[in-house]
Amino acid sequence: MILVIGAGPAGLSAAYHLDSDCVVLEREAEVGGLCRSFELGGTVFDYGGHAFFTKHDYARDLALSLSPAGMYVQPRQAWVYSHGAFVPYPFQSNLYGLPQEVIDDCLGGLPAAGATDGTDPRNLLEWLSASFGDGIAKHFLRPYNEKLWAYPLADIAPNGSDRILTPDVEAIVAGARGRVPFTEFPNVTVAYPAAGGFANVWGGFERHVGDRVERATVESIDFRRRTVTTEAGERLAYDRLVSTMPLTELVARATGAPAGCRDAAGKLRHNSLHLVNIVVGRPIGTERRQRVYAADPSIPFHKLVLNSNSSDDLRGRPVFGIQAEVSWSAHKPVAVETLQERVLATLLGMGIVETDDPIVETSLVTVDYAYPVYTRDTADARSYLLDELAQFGVACAGRFGEWLYINSDDAVMRGKAAAERIEAELAQPV
Repeated sequence: MILVIGAGPAGLSAAYHLDSDCVVLEREAEVGGLCRSFELGGTVFDYGGHAFFTKHDYARDLALSLSPAGMYVQPRQAWVYSHGAFVPYPFQSNLYGLPQEVIDDCLGGLPAAGATDGTDPRNLLEWLSASFGDGIAKHFLRPYNEKLWAYPLADIAPNGSDRILTPDVEAIVAGARGRVPFTEFPNVTVAYPAAGGFANVWGGFERHVGDRVERATVESIDFRRRTVTTEAGERLAYDRLVSTMPLTELVARATGAPAGCRDAAGKLRHNSLHLVNIVVGRPIGTERRQRVYAADPSIPFHKLVLNSNSSDDLRGRPVFGIQAEVSWSAHKPVAVETLQERVLATLLGMGIVETDDPIVETSLVTVDYAYPVYTRDTADARSYLLDELAQFGVACAGRFGEWLYINSDDAVMRGKAAAERIEAELAQPV
């Protein structure tokens, strides 16, 4: 028997691609993990902003074939709100439209960008200035990343920057002189379910593996006896285990693992999200913008998700859904008592909503595990854990299962790879 812990994209993909008998244990009422959706005030929100894009042809074809409603495809419309102005994403390529003194400051730092004394940046803080100069770092990238990661940038490894676009100096200068289309990023076109929320991408998986999904919370795992015990007291034996639960939680619930596993898990870091969801009682004129990024420390969120612009289905409803993502951690606590009011006041100040707009409903949702934070210890700690756990027949997959900042398409591919690895192991002669 093969057990799969977690019915998010990685766990569903693993179950879908396994030929052997398997059972999927999922503690939530719905499948989808971080890609679940929920209804509020006549529209749909996700657990954080989601859109589907991928470099994997297999993942794309699979999502298209399994999504019950099909997929709605459109150009990605992402913007930055900075110094009282809206400019296209990314900030560093679209300085035109900002106050002239800000543009001058950003361009003035460019000659130093990329210049080094022969040593590599030791952390994300140093990498930002080395890559873009102090002006761009000061006016956007440094405060934005402080808000996003909710962690000291001096403690984040430089490879935590692999999602920050790095246009060349000529492109930055051109984008400061005028509005120049910039499309050198992988998600220039995005997809979203043609009906409902992002969870509908995974509905097709559930049709194939739903009869193998059991609602259960894992209480403990005995690696040496290869058993899992649920909170209800059920004990399940397994030959192989696919775990998509956070590595830290897996180790905390485990017996029989080497002592070094707890030390390694203790070095892993992550942040969390508060999601403020606001339903406005009319369609609002946002020019089909889907995302707005904000670095200003006085603005409570780092990202706005204009989720009603994710598809024609949501856009055509009589209400409009806006979600604000607010990262938090022990390094960056957030006062939740006033958070919804502060977000709404900021939307008014930005001109996204008007004072006479009816607010149909609001809610606050917390996501405990949002993004892995890469520190100098992360690579060695996760490598050690994955190697040690494999000795006990455990294959880890997914964002927090492997402690990698990946999207749902990569989670699908990694769940598939875990299933294929297990099948290959079981096919070997004893």
